[in-house]
Amino acid sequence: MPEPELKLDDIQGNILAGFNKDHESFLFVNFAEGGDPKGWLAEITPDVASTSEVNAFNELFKAVNQRRGREGTVTATWMNLAISASGLTKLGVTAEELGSFSEAFRSGMAARAAETGDEGANAPEHWIKPFGSPDVHAVIILGSDSLADLDAAALRQIDRLGDHDLRLLYKQDGKVRTDLPGHEHFGFKDGVSQPGIRGFTHPNPTDPDEGQPGQDRLWPGEFVLGYPTQKKPPPPPVPPPQPPNYEPQPGGQTSVLATSEVPTEPGPEAVNGPAWAEDGSYLVFRRLRQDVGSFNAFVSETAINEGITTALMGAKLVGRYKSGCPLERTKDESPDLDPQIADPSLADPSLLTEAKINNFEYGNDADGALVPRAAHIRKSYPRDEATPGGGEADTQTHRLLRRGIPYGEPYDPGAQTGSPQAGNTAFPDDRGLLFLCYQRSIEDQFELVQRIWVDSPNFPQPSDGEDAIISQAKEPRTFTAPGLKTSPLSITQFVTTTGGEYFFSPSLSALAKLAS
Repeated sequence: MPEPELKLDDIQGNILAGFNKDHESFLFVNFAEGGDPKGWLAEITPDVASTSEVNAFNELFKAVNQRRGREGTVTATWMNLAISASGLTKLGVTAEELGSFSEAFRSGMAARAAETGDEGANAPEHWIKPFGSPDVHAVIILGSDSLADLDAAALRQIDRLGDHDLRLLYKQDGKVRTDLPGHEHFGFKDGVSQPGIRGFTHPNPTDPDEGQPGQDRLWPGEFVLGYPTQKKPPPPPVPPPQPPNYEPQPGGQTSVLATSEVPTEPGPEAVNGPAWAEDGSYLVFRRLRQDVGSFNAFVSETAINEGITTALMGAKLVGRYKSGCPLERTKDESPDLDPQIADPSLADPSLLTEAKINNFEYGNDADGALVPRAAHIRKSYPRDEATPGGGEADTQTHRLLRRGIPYGEPYDPGAQTGSPQAGNTAFPDDRGLLFLCYQRSIEDQFELVQRIWVDSPNFPQPSDGEDAIISQAKEPRTFTAPGLKTSPLSITQFVTTTGGEYFFSPSLSALAKLAS
């Protein structure tokens, strides 16, 4: 099957390649009345980084660091831009063209609260300003290896806004943890499992349908418009009617993995907007506050009650140990290592390499004895899990390209009340994750994963419980973990939505068209 040819010089860089920077800033922009958004867009479009530029740097960065054994030898600062539905209207996009975009995008995240679980403490009325308002017209995404370079780039962009009589509504900074690089504030390695992309991710010499072992290469239309998508599987068969008082046998539903083979032939091209939306992608931005103190206390107390280590209890909730090593056995793991006793990577650090860290499935753990079916990584990416949608072939049509980064200072249980390191600090000194993801369809990818997978207590099987980490579902929330003395566990909310918006990231040529 020939590889698709991607217009890497026209696709924005953070979509497929990812900035992967230690320091990032997000500038939320309002096209004020009397301002000149088209003139501003024409001026900044030449600075928008493309995928070919970002990818070339990332490969150079990796090669130089591997040879020299340290970072900092080569650096770069990147800029990307995404525009909201109300922003496109301000730029003169016609009602007909705007109507061809997805409903979720046109409505905005706040109006879709029922689809994302943003109710109660997560509701838009509690979000920090300006989120939840149609006044957010665009976001400038800046990333740099140097904080000084990032600040200089941000000041330059802010000056340009003023030159065109536009307003900066809010500036949100993110940064990699200096005490634990690559880990989010609960302490777990983040961004470990990303989908491969045909035409972009290098194929595995032993299996061209994979990138790294365990990483399926998907058709690029799942993430960028105008390219072939994954071929959807046929709908699962409807079970025959059962006699009155029928009771299913325990474990019967999980004994077969439905449609576990992922189709290699392409599906139809991704179309979700006007013709000029090709080579663009939908961006979801969410500001997620993390209550680290409460999470740590829950893990510690539950581990004591269950008679297991805090490391294993945390891994049960997440699906990985803090190192990133999966609680599920990988295909490379020695049978002498028991992941239910200790993190296998402590004895075999090679399990954390790209070639091994994702090389696993759930086929031999259908009942969730190793990784509970409600564990975060299993909820958000069920792999070959038997699901109502038809198993892995369907699961791969709902993947996301995640580009998150932490914000705020790391939690210190000994910090004085009121300091940025103290527990459960209030805005603007709170801490959490800036969650970004790119996709072809907000409804069929982000919203489906959040509503049908993460927030549902009955996915993938009845009474599995909600995702213990990121579920926004109303209480009571439960977490079923086979093997624990107390199951299901009662779970409180550790992550709260404090803002967000839906954007579209046009191609560089589309940005020039919008400016003209």
